Amino acid sequence: MPRVSCCLGVAAALLLPSGAGMAQIVDHAALEATLGETVTTSVTGSPERASDAPASLTIISHEEIARSPARSVPDLLKAYAGVEVTRWTAGQSDVAVRGGVQTYNARLLVLVDGRQVYLDHYGMTDWNLLGIQLEDIQQIELVRGPASALFGFNAADGVVNIITRNALGDRSAAITAEGGTHGYGRVAGSLILPLADRLGLRLSGGHQREDERAIPDRFYAPPTIPATTADQAAATLAFAPDGATRIELNGGWAANRQLEFLPSQILTVQRFQSETAGVLVDHDTPLGSLTGHGYVNWLNADYGVTTPPDSPFGAVAALRARNRTAVLDGAALIRLTDVNTLRIEGEYRNNQLHSGRLFSPRIGYQIAAASGMLDLHPTDHIGLTLAARVDHSWLDQGGAAVLPQIDMASAYHRAFTQASFNLAVTARIGSAGQLRVNGGKGVQSPSLISYGLRVMVPADDTPVPVFLSGDPRLRPVAVWSGEIGYNQRIGGLTVDAGVFYNHTAHAIASPGDPIELSFVLSPTPAAFARFANVGSFDTYGLALSASGRLLQRLGWKVNYSWLGVDQDLPADRTPYTYALSPRLTTPRHVANLSLDYQRGRWSLSALGHYASATRQFAFDPATSLLVVGVPGAVTLDAKSGFVVSPHLTAYVAGENLGAARGAYGSPIPADRRVRGGVSIRL
Repeated sequence: MPRVSCCLGVAAALLLPSGAGMAQIVDHAALEATLGETVTTSVTGSPERASDAPASLTIISHEEIARSPARSVPDLLKAYAGVEVTRWTAGQSDVAVRGGVQTYNARLLVLVDGRQVYLDHYGMTDWNLLGIQLEDIQQIELVRGPASALFGFNAADGVVNIITRNALGDRSAAITAEGGTHGYGRVAGSLILPLADRLGLRLSGGHQREDERAIPDRFYAPPTIPATTADQAAATLAFAPDGATRIELNGGWAANRQLEFLPSQILTVQRFQSETAGVLVDHDTPLGSLTGHGYVNWLNADYGVTTPPDSPFGAVAALRARNRTAVLDGAALIRLTDVNTLRIEGEYRNNQLHSGRLFSPRIGYQIAAASGMLDLHPTDHIGLTLAARVDHSWLDQGGAAVLPQIDMASAYHRAFTQASFNLAVTARIGSAGQLRVNGGKGVQSPSLISYGLRVMVPADDTPVPVFLSGDPRLRPVAVWSGEIGYNQRIGGLTVDAGVFYNHTAHAIASPGDPIELSFVLSPTPAAFARFANVGSFDTYGLALSASGRLLQRLGWKVNYSWLGVDQDLPADRTPYTYALSPRLTTPRHVANLSLDYQRGRWSLSALGHYASATRQFAFDPATSLLVVGVPGAVTLDAKSGFVVSPHLTAYVAGENLGAARGAYGSPIPADRRVRGGVSIRL
């Protein structure tokens, strides 16, 4: 069997600017149409068939997104093996890969067209603030396992790479309008507009609102808001001045307001606004491609906007912060032979947080990184991928320290170096099977909040003021991973099986209840509860998947994941001094069955999802940390559509149709939500 890379080289020469061998700006839709299979760049940085990728990879296509009953990216991801999705509130979701469920999960890096939407201030992804619409997504690529060697800090457990539609594609327009129960409403639109030869514009925007779920009386709850809302707009201007160069200018704006659990598990209302601007340049040469990427993300984050000052959580919840992240990146993808490639990359990152609730008015860090990836195929059946990266970080602060403090200003002027790597071997078995063995080390950087936060907390039984504080001495979290997997195609049937083991060291957590205190006497007596590296945990398990079609009309997918967790954390003991316990919060069993049926103008898709029981954290009104049982749940999501005309489709969809209380994995019980809508495509 000839190497697939040769086929990709031929396809790239036809579908990308002339002279392209391994372009990093890839027309995914055109390559998929030519090769009959989705193409990814998320594993090695160079285009390859998804079935050849040397990692556990899932690709969700544009067509699958359109047919799915899901209405968000986390809803799409929950249908796949090795993924645990918790929808804490109507607007807040967290996605964990291979265990370690927690709020504000910091170990999964999320990108949109190569730009991080991961928010560095708190180390989190706000899935309601991505700045894109589902209709504008070409494909979603999920890589399980550490990918820091290719993507940098915070790809410690994996990467979700969201790729939008090609701005240089044919003229098209799409509008979606839908409404439903619980005050749900959404309007979204996208437009691809050719402006001239080799010049194109893509625009998208949307508005969404829905009512919050009912919060049990036994939980602390701040005054609620009329509705969870999200507004988003984005634009891309693409220009190909010649056959070997492409330039993209990107900009976007997003804002939301929603109820969230903080990492401490305090429930508060947040209001976020973000902006982004960037440029991406790709130039192809006879030896490969050169890529330069620069962008700036701005975030205004207001926490506790409805929490009254006299609330027991008022001082902790109220936080106003501004975060600016600037990234410059340059990469060379060099074609050594028709099947072997070398990727060399350098990156500079500058991340600054401004707030009146920090050690000083500004806390920040800079990172300089260098990485390399070698993708070798010594035979037609064997592949070897090696990647390594070194990140050097400088932590600093600006302005006068707010007293009292437990740290000297010099503690915030430190530097450290972290290395990450990935190693994978693949073996082609027969004409349609592949064995993969891979492992690596990923790194999660402490967030700026965990480094430098300083807020007073209620402590009536303590004779001195008590502060919740960051710690500049925090160590980055390290995730070590190993996996053995096998995938096989048998006619129209595709099967995949894998076993894995992850070790997470130096896990970072926020103080829980009761808090452990450190005392200082100068300049005035005070006590401090601190973010801390609290221990380690191991996750291990297996994932089984199969998919195929029956009678050409019915597509099906089934998967099952079993997950075990061992931990050495303070949450092994009661009371819970830190609100982190992956063994409690991660479901042991998760299974999915997806069906997709089409006949004439009618279509029907359904997802049956099972997750076993867990336990989650929440505070009660008296500021005690509860451990709440979340029952195992079988849920059904479904969508039925009818093509009224070539340009108009009407549909009705629902989630958790059986009204299972534990459907979302949250301590707040789930409900049934139904919606209907129309989609216009021109």
